[in-house]
Amino acid sequence: MIGRRHFLGLSALTGQAARETGKVDEWFTASATADRTPRVGIVLSSFGGSTEHDGTSLKGLATPRAVDAQLSYTEIDAMVRRAIELGGQRRGSLDTIIGPEDWVVIKPNIVSCHGLGPADGPSHHRYVHGTVTDLRVVKSVISFLAEKKRGRRITIAEGSGEWQPVERSKLRVDGWTTDWGGAFGGLSYRGMADDFARRYPLVRFDIVDLNFDEQFEAPAPGRAHAANNRAGLYAIPKTIRSCDKLISIAPLKTHAACGVSLTAGNYMGIAPGARYGFPKKALDDLGAPDDVMIDLFLHHPADYAIAGGSWGLEGEGPCAPGGASVHHNVIVAGPNATAVDTVAAAVMGFDPKTLPYLQKMEGRGFGLADIDAIWTRGNEVDQARRVFRKPYAWEKRG
Repeated sequence: MIGRRHFLGLSALTGQAARETGKVDEWFTASATADRTPRVGIVLSSFGGSTEHDGTSLKGLATPRAVDAQLSYTEIDAMVRRAIELGGQRRGSLDTIIGPEDWVVIKPNIVSCHGLGPADGPSHHRYVHGTVTDLRVVKSVISFLAEKKRGRRITIAEGSGEWQPVERSKLRVDGWTTDWGGAFGGLSYRGMADDFARRYPLVRFDIVDLNFDEQFEAPAPGRAHAANNRAGLYAIPKTIRSCDKLISIAPLKTHAACGVSLTAGNYMGIAPGARYGFPKKALDDLGAPDDVMIDLFLHHPADYAIAGGSWGLEGEGPCAPGGASVHHNVIVAGPNATAVDTVAAAVMGFDPKTLPYLQKMEGRGFGLADIDAIWTRGNEVDQARRVFRKPYAWEKRG
């Protein structure tokens, strides 16, 4: 990881060497290409400011709070916006990635549903904090886009392997309508979409359940990773292939098969349950979960990625009963999902080099998975680290 202090020292030494050897032009050329280094913003709720690599002071949050404090939406919103600002490249951040006429899909992780459990069917797990994306983070991102006039249509899309919309399940609640027991300030996805539609009538806000969206078979671009999917074909919702931009927003969460489930792990939710079942056991037949995940990612790589919130999950994730809640207020954000997941995994106490899916994503050209080659801004990884209890199979991997 290129920390600010290390970067400052490296810059000074390189500049001195350039002057001594007379290769000033080469030094400036190298400096001009530094923007190729992926930047990732890290913001704890306690972020009080830091120093940039060139000595510039970076402002902290207006009201820093303890990393295990109960936060309001306003405090989460401040963290998200600061992380977006710090994670931007020289050419811009989220507000330049998304155009004013774009159809933007926000892809959260809504694997389980508060109010439903095993008594409601064999596919349901008991809900615990940390299994799903913090709705306040989603609201903050949508607010940011709407205020900046970025996006003509903004869609919240998910395809859970557990719950189905109430009109199909005939159960009392679903992931779109539950208020999560008040965990996120009483927010629900349905209420959020309706509220934004009232406030911004020129923008179309909607919800798409990817399990029942129009779908078609398409091969994984390039080559498929999943060993048993020889044809390389996947059923892909039209929304995922047709949207202009996709933003993946995930909690920090462990996963028994993949080690972690972060912004790339969100892509298991784009596979329609109408095709792969509830739970999506047919995906297991295609190959290892991390290989299937990468194949799905290939169909529309994330244009922006955000990991974190107030709650995460540790242990034998990604669901109860093996997973346990972790309260850790942190946001990790940037335009490259591989880099964001690499930093988020390190924050969780994992060595990213031990996570095969990150190495495979780097190998396919989706960004850097080397923590030492990523420029973090805001909090340092060491400051943000909260070691998550690893799944049993991953305890010896680092």
